[in-house]
Amino acid sequence: MIAPPSNAREVATSRMSNRGHRPLFILCTVAMLAIAVACVVVFFRHTDEIDTQKSDKCKPAPAMIIDTSTVSAVKPSDQIIDMPKDAGKRYEDGVEVLSSSITTNANGITVERLILANGKRKKKVRHPKPIFEFSSDDLIAMAISVKPGESMPPMPIDRNIDKEFAQSLFSPIRIHDDDTDEIKELKAKVIETRAYLAEEIKRGGTVYDALMAHQTEIARINDNRLMAIQEMQKVKEELGQDAAIEFRDRVNESFRIRGIPEIGIKPSDNQRGETES
Repeated sequence: MIAPPSNAREVATSRMSNRGHRPLFILCTVAMLAIAVACVVVFFRHTDEIDTQKSDKCKPAPAMIIDTSTVSAVKPSDQIIDMPKDAGKRYEDGVEVLSSSITTNANGITVERLILANGKRKKKVRHPKPIFEFSSDDLIAMAISVKPGESMPPMPIDRNIDKEFAQSLFSPIRIHDDDTDEIKELKAKVIETRAYLAEEIKRGGTVYDALMAHQTEIARINDNRLMAIQEMQKVKEELGQDAAIEFRDRVNESFRIRGIPEIGIKPSDNQRGETES
């Protein structure tokens, strides 16, 4: 008996070994395929659930249906609001005002006169807004508003005016566009007088003394003008119209130099003259 070669034996042994492992390989492959299929199924099922949730969220909310069958129609007349009988009427102290009139004087003070339904009359006075912030400026305005030859009421000059005047210098007077021409001119004069008084203080003077001296001078000028008028009338009565005119001319020449308003003379029956100021 001839023995097969050694390599033939190895080949045969290898074939037999491969035949024994083939079923195991097939079984492993089938198991892996089954697992892969299961994973795919689970994935798609999870994806469907997510899409379903999203679609539910994106669905519009159901429309709210309002039953209008029970709502009654509104008539146009029902929309009219009844106004109170006293709408637009004015009352003072609980009494209806029948009429009112308003006047404003030269000082800017507004006076309203009312007639009430009970027959009574009422007066309401409104003072204008102060032009100046400090009373020292008010006194200055009062002083410079009186022209020479005009009477000036006594000014309420307080001894503490210098202290207030010093404080006022830190608050400049402002001229506004909506101020009247008269107020603009008055403010400009007060600003100029402020500067003059400030220089007086530097020279050792006081605002109190300056205003008192101004008030005394204005009163003196007014007295002199009244005396000149009285004297002219006396000359006219004693010496005639021509003498009175000559006296008037000499007085007015002096007054013009001092900035005092001139005096006039009443005309006589046969002569024309200037009327008395």
